[in-house]
Amino acid sequence: MWYLFHGPNTLARDEEIAHMKAKLGEPEMASLNTTVIERGAPLRDLIAACDTMPFLTDKRLVIAYGWLAGLGASKARAKSGETAGPLQALLGYLPAMPETTRLVFAEDTTLEDAHPLVKLATDKTSSGIVKRYELPSDPAQWIIERTKSKGGDISSQAAQLLALKINRGNANDRDHFESDSRAYLLKLDNELNKLVSYALGRRIESRDVELLVQDEDVADIFKFVDAMGVRDAEAAYRAMRGLLARGESPLVVLAHIARQTRLLIQAKENADLSPEQLARVVGVHPFVAKKASQQAGRFSLSELEQAHAALLEADFAIKTGRMDDVTALDVLVAALCA
Repeated sequence: MWYLFHGPNTLARDEEIAHMKAKLGEPEMASLNTTVIERGAPLRDLIAACDTMPFLTDKRLVIAYGWLAGLGASKARAKSGETAGPLQALLGYLPAMPETTRLVFAEDTTLEDAHPLVKLATDKTSSGIVKRYELPSDPAQWIIERTKSKGGDISSQAAQLLALKINRGNANDRDHFESDSRAYLLKLDNELNKLVSYALGRRIESRDVELLVQDEDVADIFKFVDAMGVRDAEAAYRAMRGLLARGESPLVVLAHIARQTRLLIQAKENADLSPEQLARVVGVHPFVAKKASQQAGRFSLSELEQAHAALLEADFAIKTGRMDDVTALDVLVAALCA
């Protein structure tokens, strides 16, 4: 039987694979009967691993990490020495694979429905199973459930704060979004391990998250706007540089600042609404709406409109080549804090 596990939720995927490995028996025996095929390995290596009979167990596990994504690499084709397309050859091999083998394709990206292996699994005669691992639609709820699975407890406010502190990625940044998405749950899980150990059986509260979890993008954007509100150019530069130091592209940082500025304008125009009402109107989390309402009070509407115009000017300067991206951000900070 073969499996295709794909999608950005690599945490859930790898836990499923670990569960499959545990079914092979004691750890030493499981290791003897598990083979990992790396990206770029030739098809003949994968087939040889699958054709190997299990040792003192009923099944053998073969895990191919990123192997399908690596099929297009010329280096892989050269190493394999195969004249036929590896994917076509694989499709021909799978029906003849020994029943004692469990072959898992673990792909970090989400494959299209038209992918040959996805289509093959829909065939009733196929022994393939496809499972897509997506990120949870409600990270805060995922955090609450995940904490319980670790034997801990966390308040909803603390869960919401933690979800906001960790960078989930920007969907408009195609170069980084998928890798950011894959890292998101792993970061949350690591922070939860730390928080559960620190709490020692009591409920994890927001103050624990503030104490133990380092701020990422959203928190830095809040810091940037706070600094802008008091015209603290040094703090604004520090927040902006913190984003760049973590590998974010300047255009993505600019997009973060632009989004927050638009949110402040919306909060200013709806100053009579409660944070909960504002959250529903603009489509953000109540925590974000509350913070935006607080920050918007430091600005006049004309100041926010001028800030938005400065953002447009910086974006235009970068895209027309009039300024390099980092310089444009520096000029923007100077203008906003003037």
